Amino acid sequence: MTQYRIRRAGYRDIQTLVKQRHAMFAEMHSQSKRDLDVHDGAFPGWARREMLAGRFACFLVESASVEVVGGGSVWLREVQPHAGFKGGKEPYLMSMYTDPEHRGNGVATMVVNRAITWAKERGYGAMSLHASKMGRPLYKKLGWKATSEMELNLEKFRKKSPRTARQPSRRSGR
Repeated sequence: MTQYRIRRAGYRDIQTLVKQRHAMFAEMHSQSKRDLDVHDGAFPGWARREMLAGRFACFLVESASVEVVGGGSVWLREVQPHAGFKGGKEPYLMSMYTDPEHRGNGVATMVVNRAITWAKERGYGAMSLHASKMGRPLYKKLGWKATSEMELNLEKFRKKSPRTARQPSRRSGR
């Protein structure tokens, strides 16, 4: 069995993070080349800015040959107050990816556990994520619960033409 080690990613690793996210999106959503190019161009600046602000912690898993084979990140995103939470930063697990030839060897589990430890060490009481179909069994095994979030693609959403104002009733007296 291959031995792995996990390490914190830094600025020099941003292109590796871009490649992993590119591969993740390509597998999950069958994104167009154009959409992936937009991501690949925008993500490095965003990642660097969030790292500098202390809101983005990334972890990479390397094989014994020091080849990066997987990774994932925690982003401290602002969340509105809700029942049991006064609002503020909440850790969001994102960008989980493992090279296909290393899947099933515990790489993703290493990343998730390290991200959880990172968040707990900083005093956070909960984390969230958007799980791919492939990732759901792993997250469930590690104690994560499914939520009821939904999404609407606004670019594809076509608003119906506005209704005309309601006309008064034709019944007498109105």
